[in-house]
Amino acid sequence: MEFNAWILAASESFVNAVRDWMMDRGQTEQEKRSLKAKNTTKRPPPTRRMKRSRVESDAKARPPRAGVTLWDDVIALKRDRIVQAAAALFYERGYRQATVDAIAQQMGATKPFVYYHFKSKTDLLVEICERATGDTLAATEHVMSMTGNPRNRLEEFVRAFTKVALERHQFVAVYYREQIDLPVVVSERIHAMRREIDARLRSLLNAGIATGDFDIDDPSLTGLIIAGMMSFAFAWYRDGGRLSAQEVTEYIVAMALRLVSPSSSHCSANRCSA
Repeated sequence: MEFNAWILAASESFVNAVRDWMMDRGQTEQEKRSLKAKNTTKRPPPTRRMKRSRVESDAKARPPRAGVTLWDDVIALKRDRIVQAAAALFYERGYRQATVDAIAQQMGATKPFVYYHFKSKTDLLVEICERATGDTLAATEHVMSMTGNPRNRLEEFVRAFTKVALERHQFVAVYYREQIDLPVVVSERIHAMRREIDARLRSLLNAGIATGDFDIDDPSLTGLIIAGMMSFAFAWYRDGGRLSAQEVTEYIVAMALRLVSPSSSHCSANRCSA
């Protein structure tokens, strides 16, 4: 049994080595020079005991996930790198002006490398736009499963939504600017996700009205105002600006709570008091 476990660990180490070799074509020239410099450092040859210890350590550090192979991880890593480069260029130049050649050049890779993972530039746009909304949907789904009073849950909802919107602000910006170029079926799919997010927000507002935590006359309109405040932060937020992403997030949380709380209460991102 111990020998079989060692063989499995050795196999995983070998696949990791193959992954590193295959990722070389997607590395920038700076990364390649850095890696070459590290590899030129002389080290004593490893003993058999050292090799076995290293393999077993690697296996413990990366426990296998059910149904997911190391090869799947490699593919996901490559796709994510391409998507990040594409999002940056679409954000900077616009979808129609950015080319696949430019995306590959920014990565220090080749155009065939990009086309191996995405059939077209449209597929890249689809991936970016679906991530922008899908990540928000996932974050709010977690909040909806939480217990607690409506005010605390709304606070966490706004925080989770805004955090994704700021971390993915380039993705969100690309979606709002370039959605006209999305296939109709994709647009409908994204709109369905957005409607689900809006419905979750309304349900929290209605729950707060029922408990007396919120004093609002129109939960649907209030939900749209709060959602707009979170979503459209991409239009003015910039990395390295006057406020950090966390500070902006907490400010938006405080404003959302102030909007829904009874007028006799003073609310902050942490508490409401009479």
